[in-house]
Amino acid sequence: MPKKGGPGKIVEIDESLFSKRKNHVGRVLPKQWIFGGICRVTKESFLLKVPDRKTGTLLTAIKNNIQEGTTIYSDCWRAYNTELLKSSNFDHYTVNHTYNFVDPTTGAHTQTIERLWGSAKWRNKKHRGTARHHLDSYLTEFVWRQNLGSDQPFNKILMDVKTCFPTQKNY
Repeated sequence: MPKKGGPGKIVEIDESLFSKRKNHVGRVLPKQWIFGGICRVTKESFLLKVPDRKTGTLLTAIKNNIQEGTTIYSDCWRAYNTELLKSSNFDHYTVNHTYNFVDPTTGAHTQTIERLWGSAKWRNKKHRGTARHHLDSYLTEFVWRQNLGSDQPFNKILMDVKTCFPTQKNY
């Protein structure tokens, strides 16, 4: 999957917990953290399962999914270490949700990625959850549909198959 963002582009990042029980109601499921990002310019996004939300885990996910030179907006979660991101060639701005939804100084916000979480979780709830062993395929399909844009789904499927399995010429 191509990396998101690039110089002059902003990618909002965040992590979210899937399978959290509310008010101690429902069956007990293991926690599953999902890390994601969305480019404000292209609207391309990514979502992936991560084992935890520690600095090393999230920094690796950022480097693997976001192009160097990208400006990153995040909340103030301590794992988003600004110095490590800057040394990895990213500009990093944060918003402290304790005080603001939009940082009054920089204008940084994470409302776009929060909206993406809402869509991903709403669809998951609509399907009455996703079996653990299908979560990867659920996330892949969700991101594929999000990145579809104005393309016709059937034509996009054919083009994606052609890209993944190019024909060989037997001359």
